[in-house]
Amino acid sequence: MGVIKMLWVCFFVLVGCKQPHNASAMVQNQKKQTTLDQINIQDITSDNIVAAIHAKVQRYKAEPMYYLRIGKANCLIEILVNDFPAYKSYELSNLASPLRINSKILKSGTQTVTVRMYPVGDLIKEEYEYGETITQLGDASAVSITVTQIDKQSEMSFDDEHEVIKHHSPTTDTDGEVFAGSGLPFYEYSFEFTAEVPYDLSENSWGNAADLQKVKPEYLEEEALKYYQTFLNEFKKGNKDYIAKLYFESMFIEAQTYYHSKDEIQEVWNETLELLSNSTIEAQPIKEYELVLYANERVAFLRLKTKEELFYRNKCAGWVKYDDNYGWFFGLYLYCPKKDFKKRDLKLKMA
Repeated sequence: MGVIKMLWVCFFVLVGCKQPHNASAMVQNQKKQTTLDQINIQDITSDNIVAAIHAKVQRYKAEPMYYLRIGKANCLIEILVNDFPAYKSYELSNLASPLRINSKILKSGTQTVTVRMYPVGDLIKEEYEYGETITQLGDASAVSITVTQIDKQSEMSFDDEHEVIKHHSPTTDTDGEVFAGSGLPFYEYSFEFTAEVPYDLSENSWGNAADLQKVKPEYLEEEALKYYQTFLNEFKKGNKDYIAKLYFESMFIEAQTYYHSKDEIQEVWNETLELLSNSTIEAQPIKEYELVLYANERVAFLRLKTKEELFYRNKCAGWVKYDDNYGWFFGLYLYCPKKDFKKRDLKLKMA
């Protein structure tokens, strides 16, 4: 079999944006949001999901987008925003384009960026055919992150970009050249920035989720596994209406976060429909995984345990193969709304 190529779909999303220009506009938007929140998920189908989401998405005179410009040296990294996975790089190269992060911002206020750093292992040997296995971070290991903001309603040019904050991994010397985690096999640090958004999605999302630490890990894992297995079975069958119901909330949050037009929403759904209609799909056994919690212990995820094979590292245990040499890893992050929370009767839904 050829090398499996990754198409990693992650449907958890949230919002970042500026305040409306007047108070009455905010009140009107809140009324609209309350009405549309009453949509019955059971009425959602593959045919009406795009129209339903489009009707629910609000647009603004100013629609700020938040990005991370990331640079790293002599390390591998994972980045979380508000304790939700946002980016990972297990290569020597750097991210060329800025990483948009609105989907991890639920409401205005303080946002937290967490950086996890790892040694490069055998990557230098593999890339340059010399050197040795590196198992510790070094003095020159470093990460720099600049948070920027730009209005989607602007020309979206470099001149329209505004720097919110610039942060560098901790150092121990006055010149800022010796990494604080030198000699360690792993290092984690966090910093904060303030985002302004015109609406609050924290109530009808994983922002108002139950604390899953209150659930016995064995039971939580069992329920998450059931969800994954059912999802994969229905996806393999091509059950478009079933999948549409599961994706509705997360697709809406994604669309609202990025201020999507109806055409943009349709494009996202078409990508899913294309895979659903692919007759070569093979759901993969859910095995060699571990249960991990994100979003301050409110979101559950079954993650592949593989550490050595960087391609599979930290990917979802729910995935399919198709067209012989492609792999599609789903973003099955699960939470339970506080209002529905029962320790022995979890009602998990997709974040």
